Amino acid sequence: MQVTKTLDYAVRSLTYMGNQPVERYSMKEISHEQHIPLNYLAKIMRRLVKKGLVRSTVGPGGGYTLRKLPKEINLRDIYEAIEGEIRMVDCMDRETVCLLHKTCPQLPVWDRIQLSMVKILEDTTLEDMLKERKTVIFNQVN
Repeated sequence: MQVTKTLDYAVRSLTYMGNQPVERYSMKEISHEQHIPLNYLAKIMRRLVKKGLVRSTVGPGGGYTLRKLPKEINLRDIYEAIEGEIRMVDCMDRETVCLLHKTCPQLPVWDRIQLSMVKILEDTTLEDMLKERKTVIFNQVN
């Protein structure tokens, strides 16, 4: 399993904004500080705005702010804003019924993995990630 570049960029952008959650950030600043191509970031920010994680303000002094505090935004929120519904394999799509569904030996395993992953994503907030980062930096200095 691999985190997509888009999800990685979204999390990086939001954790950057989470350092000063009431501050307004320009897309250019986020792009520069997080080394994310500006055009790519524009697409990501549109998704985050659409899902209500970020507020966009236009005009002079405009930019982006978090709509919620870092402790109120978890990784599942971000994942679903960027990637859509979480599912390990296509046959776990609620709209699709696999022909082997009733006898598939893999399904229970994928289901347990998915449930574990969802719990970790739900339990991990931007605030948690920011605390982890500060702990790592503190430990590197000392």
